[in-house]
Amino acid sequence: MAEILRTYSEFSGTDQKGGSIREDLQDFVANLSPQDTPLLSGLTQVQVNAGLVEWLEDSLAPSGHNANIEALAFTNTGITAPVRRAALVQHFYKGGTVSDRERLVAHAGTGDPMLYYEMKALKELKNDIEHALHRGSAVSGGVSTAPQFAGLLNVLTVTNASGITLTETHFNDLLQVMYNAGDVQPAEVYCGPTLKRRISSFTSRNTVQIAATDRRMINSTAVYESDFGVSWLLISRNQIDSPGVRSLVVIDPRYFLTGWLKNVTREQLPRDGTRDRFQLSAELTLIYKSSSAGIGIRCE
Repeated sequence: MAEILRTYSEFSGTDQKGGSIREDLQDFVANLSPQDTPLLSGLTQVQVNAGLVEWLEDSLAPSGHNANIEALAFTNTGITAPVRRAALVQHFYKGGTVSDRERLVAHAGTGDPMLYYEMKALKELKNDIEHALHRGSAVSGGVSTAPQFAGLLNVLTVTNASGITLTETHFNDLLQVMYNAGDVQPAEVYCGPTLKRRISSFTSRNTVQIAATDRRMINSTAVYESDFGVSWLLISRNQIDSPGVRSLVVIDPRYFLTGWLKNVTREQLPRDGTRDRFQLSAELTLIYKSSSAGIGIRCE
C-alpha cells in the first residue's frame, strides 16, 4: 500500500483547512463588482430645496409661411402657456455596524474595518443612484412608502420593438426623431454590452489601418457621427441587457440634471454598546428639462 502523504492527510473537508500547516492568507481583498457610474458622473449637478422639484417646459409654434396683407388689422391669436413638470426627490441610504473586537483584531487586506466598510457602502450607494437614474419608476410616496423619481427609461419615449434586432437604420431613425423634436443633439448613447457590440459592428464604420507590427485588432466604436451630429457611445450596466429584451437611450445631456437636496453625507452615529455605527445618505432627483431631449428603444 502506498504511503499517505502527511501534508495531505492533515486537511479535511472541501475547504482544505486543518492540521499544523499554517494558512497563507494574502493581504488583499478582491472585489470585482462593478463601480462605473457614467450617467451619474456625467450629468450636471444642481442644488434643490424641496422634496418636489418643479420646472416649466415650453415650445414654439410650428414654422409657417406667415404671409400677411398690407395694413392688416389686429387679430387675437392664441397663446400657449408653458407646461409645469415635476420630479420627486428620492432618499438613498446605507449603514453599517462594526464591533470593538472586529476593529481590534488583525485583518488581512482591509486595515481598519470601519473605513473599509464605509468605502464599500459608498460605492454601493453610487451604484444604486446610477441604477435609479436609468431605470427608476416614479412613486409618489407616503407615510409608509418611499418616494422615487423616474429614470430615463420611464421619462423618455421608449419604443417597444419586440422581436426587432437593432440595425444601423433603426439607430439612425432614433437620431432623426430626436432631431425632429427640436433644438436637441443626440450627444450621448447609453446601452448595454450587447447593443454596444452591435453598434460597433455597423457596416458604415470606417476602415481602420494598423501596422502589422502592432499585433492589434480593433472592433470598437466610441463615437458615431451621423447626419444629426456626433454621438458618444457609453456602455451602461443599468440599461436592460437580457435575452430578447435590450434597451438603449439617446439623450442631449444639456437638458438633464441631477438635483441634490442633500449631497452624499457620511455620519458617525453615537455608540450604543461595544460597537461603532455609521450611515451614508443622499437625497436627489433626475431633472429633465424636456422629455423630448431624449429617446429610447427596447429591442432584441
